Amino acid sequence: MKSCFVILWLCRFILAVTDTGTPTGLLAECPGMTKNTTLSEETRKSLTVVALWPDSSSWLGSKEVTCKLSHRGAGCVAKHLDFKKRKTLVFVSGYLDASFSPISRALATPYLNRGYNVIIVEIYPILHRTYPVAARLTKPLGHILGEFLADLTLKGLSHHKLELLGGSLGAHIASYAATRYHELTYFKPARLTGLDPAGPCFRRLPRSERINPDVAHKVDAMHTNIDGFGLPDPVGHVDFYINGGEFQPSIELNYLLPCLQLCSHVRAAIYWVLANYETDKFLAVRCTSLADVRQGNCYHGHLETNVLGPKTNFSRPGLYYLPTTESYPFYLREKGLKQRKFAANNYLLNLTPDEDIVV
Repeated sequence: MKSCFVILWLCRFILAVTDTGTPTGLLAECPGMTKNTTLSEETRKSLTVVALWPDSSSWLGSKEVTCKLSHRGAGCVAKHLDFKKRKTLVFVSGYLDASFSPISRALATPYLNRGYNVIIVEIYPILHRTYPVAARLTKPLGHILGEFLADLTLKGLSHHKLELLGGSLGAHIASYAATRYHELTYFKPARLTGLDPAGPCFRRLPRSERINPDVAHKVDAMHTNIDGFGLPDPVGHVDFYINGGEFQPSIELNYLLPCLQLCSHVRAAIYWVLANYETDKFLAVRCTSLADVRQGNCYHGHLETNVLGPKTNFSRPGLYYLPTTESYPFYLREKGLKQRKFAANNYLLNLTPDEDIVV
């Protein structure tokens, strides 16, 4: 009997210390996430998008128009955008962000520079609510966006030239939109990219109820704060875990400034902007598990590499560890292909397990 007790205790101990790679995370569940949520007709009529297109005659290098997110609004957008000559990016920002914010405009600029049409979905008025309520509104908003994109397809938008980009909650909205778009047109967008897809309220939802690799021909995601505002699970064909995906390093003017949850979450957008200018410099190495990618244990044997940004190689699917420096311009180029110690604020990874807390 004593030997059985010892064996059981050892099994419990092994299971307790095994790191599966998935952190407990912030706000894993929210009430009502699996229930149907609808929007009133008045709210639907208030939704808008901002359509931008390159224009060398403008001192800003582009022009824009605001249109309704509706069947009639699709005609407004199609009137100004050239779907035949240009690819089209649809950007959906995150919680409490807006079409005119510096982040939204910074993300749109490199695409405009490459000759894309850009459509920014205005989500601030509808998601300006408590976060759990905003999370529930992502699905109906995504469905409306999918219907809007289907209307644009009837007006010349090709799914081969359609890309979606979503930040945080916007990643899930873009995924719902792609799903609805496929239901209506039988087409899938060419690419969908998630910038640190939101974790709170989405952590325990089924795969089909959040961003997943089935919604577009190419799905990639960047993870920068998986233990807080982000999502730890791989959600695309290619998933980049920047500096392990939990906390981002930060040093300004030689001072250590820990980049905590919000800072790490927002950093995803900054990395993506830079990766769209420096298209071959954010190099990453493939990992075999989420546990390894969190600690950067990915440098054994033959290295399989990939690059963050428009040149991501989707024929090399998997989880990738992407190290950066602590300050601008962040990329390491070939230096990132050699194992190095964690950044200056790696102590942020040394969190006590929940099992240590007795309430």
